[in-house]
Amino acid sequence: MCLLLVLASCKDKEYLRIEVEKESGSMVSMRNFSRSSYKESGELEWRLKGDESYIFPKENKTIVYGFEFNQFEKGKVTSMMTGNRGEINHQTKTVVLEGKVRLKTNDGKFIESESLTYNLDEKTLFSEADVLVYSDGTTIRGKGLRADKSLNKFTIIQPKAITVGGSNPLKDKP
Repeated sequence: MCLLLVLASCKDKEYLRIEVEKESGSMVSMRNFSRSSYKESGELEWRLKGDESYIFPKENKTIVYGFEFNQFEKGKVTSMMTGNRGEINHQTKTVVLEGKVRLKTNDGKFIESESLTYNLDEKTLFSEADVLVYSDGTTIRGKGLRADKSLNKFTIIQPKAITVGGSNPLKDKP
């Protein structure tokens, strides 16, 4: 009789099911990852967020899914870089982004590509994939890119189309 009362009073509980990890062999894996860096003055320098993060200490690398990297100056975002997957190599100080990569600066410039490499020491960008660069009313499509992180200086290796002002004729129509 007591057993029936205990079973009757039990309710189904909802449990959060953890999916299979996307990367194998990591020493540490985290969900809803966030890391920030501050200057000696206490001012926020950058913030990295991710849906999932996998840390590989032996390989000296970190892999982040749902990659979002914001750089700050005087408390304001100066650039935001996003991608589906980012691999940070701590030894070479490079970040390789893949899948819907986008870099946007606070002055309205942006890059879109399927892959992009960012060198943290040199503060330079590199890609061999198709890229779209928008700067000062001009849109350039091409293959391959070399640029500084602020997009003040950039080179499209194989330009395919350039639109100065107005609308982009290569943009997909609804």
